[in-house]
This record gives sequence, structure tokens and C-alpha cells, in this order.
Amino acid sequence: MANNLQFDAVIFDMDGLMFDTEQLGLEGYRHAAHQHGYNLESAAFHDIIGRTVSDAKRLLQEKFGSDFPVEKIREGRRRYLAETRNASGIPIKSGLMELLEYLKKKKVPLAVASSSSRRGVERNLKNVGIIDNFKVIVCGDEVTHGKPHPEMYLKTADLLSKHPSTCIVLEDSLPGIEAAHAAGTIPIMIPDMQQPTEACTNIPRRQLVGIPAKITIYEVVMMAVLRRGSNGD
Repeated sequence: MANNLQFDAVIFDMDGLMFDTEQLGLEGYRHAAHQHGYNLESAAFHDIIGRTVSDAKRLLQEKFGSDFPVEKIREGRRRYLAETRNASGIPIKSGLMELLEYLKKKKVPLAVASSSSRRGVERNLKNVGIIDNFKVIVCGDEVTHGKPHPEMYLKTADLLSKHPSTCIVLEDSLPGIEAAHAAGTIPIMIPDMQQPTEACTNIPRRQLVGIPAKITIYEVVMMAVLRRGSNGD
């Protein structure tokens, strides 16, 4: 174990976990859908949070019909996000930088496992200046099965040369938590746009339920470490 901590590695999701971009992404879908004549609100796209591009396309067409112009709407969303990013930068979640610094000092290997594309993940990590913190990066366009399938987390743990059971996974989405649990990791949910379900809260070694709204990602992980240490699991 690294420095007597209760884990050997930490795997981060990206959107909604490190960066406050899930709401922005949903707003991008809403904006693009309106441009194509679909009067949809952001909530209509909640089901695709945490999903890969291919799964998101399938889910959108299942929900809105085969004639739903997914590619055109996704392109409109990309333009919306690029304009917003260029104007305001990438919003970083509170406590992220402190957590990365803490884990760096403890020499804990870090990875990213994101449903977004490799291009998008690397762009965001480079723009914020944290890409060098991560030993491994696995993206949605590099797996056959996206979250909630465990493939992404199993692949990430393998590239880290760590057993999944020794990896903490930080996630904000329900598909991500399901994937992390199915892979046999230590899942911690830090809710963003999706709240934990009853099934989620019954997952062993699960997220900390009922965390204060203002708590940071750094504080959540520290609480998890202390809790695991006191439980001896």
C-alpha cells in the first residue's frame, strides 16, 4: 500500500467530477436541440450522463426516435462548449487541486477513466495544466463497452498494474458508480447532476451518503480514507 494509506491508486472520472462541465454539457444539448426545432430542456438529456459517445447516440435515438438528428445536435453542442470554454475557461471543481497535490505528495498513482473522447480529455487536462499528474488515461473511444460496463475500470487498473480492489474510483454518475462496483474497485460517488439511488447506496464500500452540499472533492476523499481506516476494511 502507498504510504500506509488504505488504497494503492486513485482513478478519476472527468466531467462532473474534476470539472464542473456536466451542466454545461446538458445546456449545450438543449441549445443545439432548440436550433433544430426540438423544444427540450436540459433534464431530457440526464440519461446520457456518464455514457460514451456511441452509447449516448443510441440512447438519444431510442428516446426521441430514429430521425432525431444526433450528429447535427452533437456538432452544435461541440460549438457551444468550445465558445463557452474559450470565453470562460474550464470550471474546476472545488478541492481538486488540493487533492491532486495531496496524492502527489503521498506518491499515489493516479489515472483518468472518462467516457469522453481521448481528444476532449487530453485537451481539458492540458488546458487546466494537470495532465502530467496522471500515469494512465483511458477514454470512451478506447473501449468496446462503456460505463456501466466494468471494462473501462478493469482496463485502467490493468494499465496501472494494480488490482481493482486496491483502486479508489471517484465518480459523479450512476453509470460510473455501477461500472466501478462491477469492476471490483472501491467506488466513491461525489454527486453532481445525478443523486445516488437506493441501489447505489447499498453498494459495499460505496460513496459517502448525505455529504454536505458545500463539501469539496478533497474533503470527501479524506473522509473516505478515515472511514475505511476506522472500519478496518
